Amino acid sequence: MDGQIPSWISTQFSLGSLTLADNGLVGEIPTWLWAMAASSFYELNISQNHLHWSLFPNGPNSRIAILDVSSNALSGNIPSEWPSLLIPVPGYPFRLRLNDNLFTGNIPPSFCNSYPWIQLRLENNMLDGTIPWFLVEDGSTVYDLNLVGNNLEGRMPEGLIFSTIIEYLVLRNNQLSGNFPPSFTNDAILQYLDIGHNKFTGHLPKSIGNFLSLQVLVMNDNQFSGNILSELGDLKQLQILDLSSNNLSGSIPHNIVFLRAMAAAIEDGYVLQSSVQYDEGINRLSSSLGGLNMASKGTELYYTYILSTLTSIDLSNNQLNGDVPLDLGKLKGLRFLNLSMNSLNGIIPRSLGDMSQLESLDLSSNKLSGNNPSELQSLSYLAYLNLSNNNLSGNIPQRGQMITFENTSYAGNPSLQGCPLPKNCNWPKFAPPHPVSEAVSKDEEESQQIPWYEIGLGWSYGAGFLSIVVLLLLVRESWRKKYFKGVDDILKFMFPFVRNRTL
Repeated sequence: MDGQIPSWISTQFSLGSLTLADNGLVGEIPTWLWAMAASSFYELNISQNHLHWSLFPNGPNSRIAILDVSSNALSGNIPSEWPSLLIPVPGYPFRLRLNDNLFTGNIPPSFCNSYPWIQLRLENNMLDGTIPWFLVEDGSTVYDLNLVGNNLEGRMPEGLIFSTIIEYLVLRNNQLSGNFPPSFTNDAILQYLDIGHNKFTGHLPKSIGNFLSLQVLVMNDNQFSGNILSELGDLKQLQILDLSSNNLSGSIPHNIVFLRAMAAAIEDGYVLQSSVQYDEGINRLSSSLGGLNMASKGTELYYTYILSTLTSIDLSNNQLNGDVPLDLGKLKGLRFLNLSMNSLNGIIPRSLGDMSQLESLDLSSNKLSGNNPSELQSLSYLAYLNLSNNNLSGNIPQRGQMITFENTSYAGNPSLQGCPLPKNCNWPKFAPPHPVSEAVSKDEEESQQIPWYEIGLGWSYGAGFLSIVVLLLLVRESWRKKYFKGVDDILKFMFPFVRNRTL
């Protein structure tokens, strides 16, 4: 639909749920729609349209439990008198989605801990100020809090981490600062934590190993320092670990090979979702989590949903040193591994050849030495490889996926040789992926080519002529007799010993 919200809807007095999402609706949200909501609605979804003007300009008096006005052009401050005027509906825990609009100002104090929010999504607006501490007071029921892509600043309330309710906490792309909360207990049921692209500082606390339910941990593009904690190995359900672009130092802890969710090669994926139920016994809906940006295969990819098959470790752009763990290949279910732009030394472990699901491997811009292990040839899913700017030596393996990559995958290793690098490259004559001989002129190149077009044209004419002859011989008996008599005469002339033969 396009145009404004149809006025005939105002005559439908028995509606309990109204969804007009993903259309071309424009204009203001009519006041009669809020009047209907006050009397009958428990769910209203008008997301993904082009609606504008302030939300609830006169203040609502509604019983809506699930409200989704995301992905519109709504602007102005979120009214302070709202949402405290909403009336709970038994059996329908509150979900509020105001994301992807043009809201400004602070998060209103009316979002208090006494209000039973279950899902609160305010991402991708222009909200400023600090994260209200009352969102996570004792008694809070928020399990899905998404504040991505605003201008929020200040410290992160410790209650967000200490909460025994929150499962999805996404604070990426803000101006938050300060240290990460120093300690927390294993009562937390947090499954998804994304605080990337902020200004957090300090060391990672050892108690991070208490997040036993954590499946996604994204802390990239901050100013964290110190060592990577060995306690990360206690996170048996962790699928995605991104600590890239910080100031972390020291070596990669050996305990990282104990990340059990990355060690299993899972073929059939499922969407990451909550397994907990409401007090009323209603299953929670899976959260889209506002999406996840993840660097893989040499570029940044956007994932709307997190599957069980999506496994990744990104420790790039830090100050890590020491060896790559020799038994890192135990993580056989890992699909993306990025350790680039550090100061890692030693060899490339042969065990990486056991990562049967690996799709992207980036070890570039380190100080790795030794040979390029032939075991990498067995990685049949490997679509991206970058070993450039190291101190590798010896020959590049010439089988499997290794011969499918460009020379940029191996450049910057002075002692490395073999195709696709020009040094000691002898491609098979039948399939040279990259010409290594000196350039020849266009005329010389054309003269050396086999005239396949002319040959094919000659065969086509010959086949056509023979087809016509055969067809005529099959149709007319007199022509067939003349044809075979002619063949007989030719044979008698060429071979005298058959003259006495009766044909």
